[in-house]
Amino acid sequence: MSLHTVTLLPSGARQMFPWGTLLSDALLDMGVPLETSCGGKGICGRCTVAVGQIPEEVIACRTPLTRDITVRAGQALLEGPVALPAVPGSSALSLAVDIGTTTVRVSLADITRGASFEIASFLNPQRRHGHDVISRIAAARDRSKLRSLQKLLREALSIRIEKALRAMSIEGERIERVVFSGNTTMLFLLYGIDVIPLGAAPYPLRVRDLPALPARDLGLACIGSAAAEALPVLGAFTGADLVGALALCAGQGIEKNAFFIDLGTNGELFVLDGHGRAFATSCAMGPALEGMSVSWGMTADHGAITRVLEGTAGLEFRMIGQGEPRGIAGTALVDLSAILLEKGVIKPGGAFSSGPGGPPLPAPLTLEQDKGGRHIGLWGRIRLTQKDVRSLQLAKGASLAASLLLLEEAGREPEDIERVLVAGAFGEHLDLDRFRRLGFIPGFPGARMEFLGNTSLQAAARACIDPGFIARAAACRDRTREISLSARPGFQDLFLRSLEFPA
Repeated sequence: MSLHTVTLLPSGARQMFPWGTLLSDALLDMGVPLETSCGGKGICGRCTVAVGQIPEEVIACRTPLTRDITVRAGQALLEGPVALPAVPGSSALSLAVDIGTTTVRVSLADITRGASFEIASFLNPQRRHGHDVISRIAAARDRSKLRSLQKLLREALSIRIEKALRAMSIEGERIERVVFSGNTTMLFLLYGIDVIPLGAAPYPLRVRDLPALPARDLGLACIGSAAAEALPVLGAFTGADLVGALALCAGQGIEKNAFFIDLGTNGELFVLDGHGRAFATSCAMGPALEGMSVSWGMTADHGAITRVLEGTAGLEFRMIGQGEPRGIAGTALVDLSAILLEKGVIKPGGAFSSGPGGPPLPAPLTLEQDKGGRHIGLWGRIRLTQKDVRSLQLAKGASLAASLLLLEEAGREPEDIERVLVAGAFGEHLDLDRFRRLGFIPGFPGARMEFLGNTSLQAAARACIDPGFIARAAACRDRTREISLSARPGFQDLFLRSLEFPA
């Protein structure tokens, strides 16, 4: 089989791939994440790239390699921390892995010293088959795509782990154990467990406690002698990430009158009532908060606007890295929407204010009109469209409706809640006050708002260091009542009522 070279400009990076490899796959392997919100069907156009010395635009997900090719694209993949701490040669080591729908993160756990730190992060390559769990379950009905979903994840994990360990001069044989966390679908795809039942009611589970295996059985040859384990799952859409958070809260003495939400494409929530009982559910928030399904959305990567602040001369943008912004992250979308809502530019129903004499836009924003409709210009070509606001509303509506029904099931009023716990890597740059201002969660008067970070990765790391953590997590799972929103009468009506922003 012939090989062809892909060259990236302006970096000059080169890599060879077999004849027929899709250009989108090649670019992802080279560290260039492309938007494929259509699941690789070639209809969204968001993976368009310029190729050739005389640039020609092509759809990367539909372009196979038949010759050497030059692509004008920057390298923009999350690669984890640049500077990694030294690890004593005497330390016992394990790996913690959080398999997110959008991003995969890896931590090294120093068991001897009882510490852990992140060593790698990368975009989940399964995103070429869809940006959300449901899309990937649907793709898995095609056996070739099912094999692709599993292969993509296993190979990416192996490559990134090997690269991170090599950068730290750590031999793979030193890794004693690897613990996985994540939502149920991601873990099932990794383990090769059928995910098709997860896509249709009543969403039956074949297993809730995944077996311990040699890491090599999961494609991780670089740490093949290590034992691989996973945190237990609760339900089809309440995965190990939620169960891990339950166990972390229990370990910190958080046992009652608490509300927890893990923000992501699939939002996971639980409420601890006044008697220490847990009630959990999940909701499809969509990919807007993680920068997907948004016109100029992107993950919190180099070039992403992550915060929008109000300054004396207008709005100020904060971004990751130097240079010109390439897009807007979900956290900045929350900031901007909350500001425009307060100024009356966005109405509670989500529509832009129209007509002369309407509320003025803060500098440097501009109101523009083209054949695609009205939009708000932010910076260069970056814009906020009416569709983007609608995507945010869908996430907000799902989050609020799920929160209210979960409180009802737990017999708690918002006034009863003493602690509101927000988790997810998304929240690193999130303004919790603006998040609450948009109505993603009930008001919770008097509750202390806390951001916990990536509890899924934290729980996996804790399991690496504490051998009894997985058993305690399973015990927390077994005393948790899962609430199925789809089976609740009136949920759809409540969701529709929850779409509107607070006045």
